[in-house]
Amino acid sequence: MTPTEQNFLSLLCGEYSNQQQALDNPPFFAHIFLRYRPLEHLQPGSILLEQSYAVDPKNPYRLRMIRAEEQSPGIIKLWNHTFHEPSRFAKATFDKECRQTIQDSDLICLDQCHYQVEHKSDGYHGSIEPGCRCMVTRNGQETVLASTFHLQEDSLKTLDRGHDPKTNARLWGAIAGEFQFKRTKSWEAKWEQDIHS
Repeated sequence: MTPTEQNFLSLLCGEYSNQQQALDNPPFFAHIFLRYRPLEHLQPGSILLEQSYAVDPKNPYRLRMIRAEEQSPGIIKLWNHTFHEPSRFAKATFDKECRQTIQDSDLICLDQCHYQVEHKSDGYHGSIEPGCRCMVTRNGQETVLASTFHLQEDSLKTLDRGHDPKTNARLWGAIAGEFQFKRTKSWEAKWEQDIHS
């Protein structure tokens, strides 16, 4: 693992909450948890991403496996995967034994939905890779995902929106701007293969 990958993942791994934002503006922002857990038994850079509502934290509405790979100096690619059976791993963030049962064969690579992350003076900026069309079905309609994030110190800001593939009109996503998360827990970013190498 390169120093750039290690630094990014060490900063990223943890639990985040937008509780203050949800309290300040409840009509527009639900209280959400984001959790990024290292998958220590898989290839270095592999992370479990979970998103859940605070009212139902043990039942994530989104579960992904992302894998970080520095492809050029300061530029990291996040390979994005979903699960064949997400329900099998719904408790994996909290349950180490469950987490360790995740294998590459459980994953589906989400082509066109990988992210590019660039390290700048004010932190890490990520977005869907240039030229990609990540399709997301929302309310029965196919949309093109526009997704960005900014990670800096203990702050993570995210913005996801869906656009009409033909007109580019926004069909869903935050009206009031970015979700603003604060890190509430940190988890060490280490992998078994790194330890033994």
